[in-house]
Parts: sequence; C-alpha cells; structure tokens
Amino acid sequence: MKKMKPVIVVFGCTGTVGTAVMQELKGRDCMVRGVLRNPERPYPVPLDKGPSNIAYVSADLNSINQLKEVCKGADVLFLLTATGPSQVEHEINIIDAARQNGVRRIVKLSAPIVTMPAKVEVSQWHRRIDEHLWQNMDEFCCLRPHSFMQNWERNTFTIQYFGKIYGALGTARRNYIDCRDVADIAVNYLLTPEEIQEKSVVLTGPQAINHIEMAAKLSHVTGRTIEYVNVTPDELFNQLINRAKLPVWLANHIVELDELAIKIPEPEGDNITGLMSRKPRIMEEYLQENRHLFKRKPLWKSLL
Repeated sequence: MKKMKPVIVVFGCTGTVGTAVMQELKGRDCMVRGVLRNPERPYPVPLDKGPSNIAYVSADLNSINQLKEVCKGADVLFLLTATGPSQVEHEINIIDAARQNGVRRIVKLSAPIVTMPAKVEVSQWHRRIDEHLWQNMDEFCCLRPHSFMQNWERNTFTIQYFGKIYGALGTARRNYIDCRDVADIAVNYLLTPEEIQEKSVVLTGPQAINHIEMAAKLSHVTGRTIEYVNVTPDELFNQLINRAKLPVWLANHIVELDELAIKIPEPEGDNITGLMSRKPRIMEEYLQENRHLFKRKPLWKSLL
C-alpha cells in the first residue's frame, strides 16, 4: 500500500516565520494547509497553476467549529498566531480543535522561559499556552527563539529619517536569530518520521549584539552614520506610545525585552547548527539583504 503524505496545517502562515515555514514546506513530501484569518488575505506563497502541495483555508480563531473544520484530516500542526492579548485564547482554541480532530503532533513557536527578577508579559502568555499543550497533547515541541533579526524592522522609521536607534538596553547584548532559520528547524520537527522527544527547545543565533554594535553595522550597510541613543525605560515607553503610536502591550513588551537582556545576559553563540544541515545566518547577511529598509529618507516625506 502506498504511504500517504502527511497533512500539515500551518497557523500564522502569513507572518514572517509562518511564511518562511510555508516556503520551506513547498514541494516537500507532504500536503500543506495554510490557515488565513481573513479569506481576502493575499496568499503568502502563491499557488502554482499546476499540481501543488499547498492549499489555503480561512477560519475565525474565536470559532471552535471553524477551527475544527480546518483541522480535519490533519496529522501535524504548526502553531503560531499574532502576538497580542488575544493570543492565549486563540492558541488554546486551536490546540483543543487539533486534539478533537486527532492531530498527533503540534510544533509551537513559543518564547524563552523568563525567571525572576525579570518579567516579560508575553512570555507569561506563552507559558499559559505551553501548559495547555502539556496537559492536552502527547507529542509536541515548543521552539523558544531569542530575538529575531527581523524585529529590527520595527526601528526603520527613526533610522530612515533621523539616523538614530532608541532603546533602553545600555551596553547589554541580545542574541539574534533569523526567522528563516527558525522556520527551517520547525519544518524538520514537522516532517520527522520519528516521535519528537524534546518538548522544549531553546534556539539561539550566532551572535549576541548590543545596540552600539548594531548602529555600526547599520552605518556600514546604509553608508551613513547611525547613532544609538540610550534612554530610560520610561522615556522609551513614552516614545513608543506617543510617537510611534504602538499599543500599550507592545510598547511594554519592547521595554521589558531590553530590561531582560540587562538582568539576564543572553547566549553569546548559537545552538542550532546541529538542528539544521548548515550554519545559521549571521546579522550581516540579514542587513545586506534588507538594507533598503534602513536607507535614508528625507523628513518631509514622513509628513505627506
């Protein structure tokens, strides 16, 4: 009897990591079902005109019935939804729907476990979801990356228009990992024929970098001087709320991450080479590929 291809459901397929997961799964020996929250959302990986192993469905993450429908016939699930106050409810709904449909494995994008004296609210959200996984799934793996290189795209405005990076990190370093490397590892766990034994896997990138060093790297790829301006946590929070117009939870999260790196030094090197068939991408590669995002723009354009 011919072996059936596994069906993999990908939640968060339009996000940075989720899109990379979809790209990694394209053409592999499996069937892929990307879940869209909005049926009008553009497909992150376009459908081929001919036969393809990729398809899309849409579902309201607040609807258990819709989630059960999109999980029908699935073998494995990649769990990632938009970070925010609704994340706990949404991901618990997905886990319950997956369990009720007999999904045998969930690979979840989680967060590093934060211990006292540090506090990160988003990590607490992930902990509640992870505990639900422990209680309701026999086979799962929580991937816990440190900071994503792609998160630097939050800083494009002040870099483009003012040549400045604002933060409350001081000289502390943060460990960065490329989202595509995380996707590569996630796909390995999604596709492995063996039962996953590791319930929790911390992922660290090739180097820990402080904001002063990042300013120098950005200066090199943009051809102009980028300066790091260190401010107090309160000043940073107020800038994020009043100038960047971020929601309170996200502004608080950014400040908490800076404080976390100060209180608990992050790893200086990677631990993911053994989880892939290559060495991880370095920050210089990411910046070179995306230097257009940080190029100078005249201030008057921001007023249009």
